[in-house]
Amino acid sequence: MKFANRIQRYRHLLTKKDKDIVAFIEETEFTDDFSTINSLASAIDTSPATITRFAHKLNYENFQDMKFSLQQEKTVKPIENSPLIQRIHNYHQNVIQQTGEFVSEKQIQRFVNQLKRSRQIIYSGLGSSGLSATEFYYRTMRMGMKGNVSTDAHQMKIHASLLSKSDTFVAISNSGETKELIAAANIAKARGAFVVAITNYEGSTLTQSADLVLLTTDQKRINDPYFVNTQIATSFLVDIVSYLLLEDDYLRGLYRQTTEVILADKKGDV
Repeated sequence: MKFANRIQRYRHLLTKKDKDIVAFIEETEFTDDFSTINSLASAIDTSPATITRFAHKLNYENFQDMKFSLQQEKTVKPIENSPLIQRIHNYHQNVIQQTGEFVSEKQIQRFVNQLKRSRQIIYSGLGSSGLSATEFYYRTMRMGMKGNVSTDAHQMKIHASLLSKSDTFVAISNSGETKELIAAANIAKARGAFVVAITNYEGSTLTQSADLVLLTTDQKRINDPYFVNTQIATSFLVDIVSYLLLEDDYLRGLYRQTTEVILADKKGDV
């Protein structure tokens, strides 16, 4: 697992000194400061024992394990193109790779099975997450799955209140702290529906009412004010789920059928 993902996952364990170590590692190129535990401790003005404890908190075996992982991450060869294209390519590549480390095959398969057996599925999200919820809904709708999408704070509560134990409520929120979505998820949970949270943070408020939590990487760590795409990680997750659903012959047949209908309509317009 990449260093940034470990920081996201174990952030609740980090002390102020640990955060100083994080800042140094994130802001510094891989130099001789990383060659030994003593040199790194000296550069950060801390003790080797603190570095060792820090490595263990992030689930590295030891300092050497952390060092070799950081060396690999910090020496990635860029693609051959203009600096801007290299930068955006790197952003996308990092987000997808980091999310790939969070994704659990067992959890994804559980999610797929739940979708397939649900009477109806409600996809909900606000803002940019609402766009992901809409895309997710349209994909499964074309596979014959019943449900709806809600990107309005009041509407999602109404949809949630009409669910039953045979239904699924999918809540998408990067922060996991969107109050309106949390309220709707709580209503769905109270109605007996299966609640799925797609979020960056396992310990967020949204996850407290979820039967299943699917983690995606936090894109705010990119820290570039011009890069505003917050849905790469969620789109990657939706692609994985869609792929697994379409391995089902029946669902794939329905998807192909809707494709043929759309193509027939386009031919008629010519």
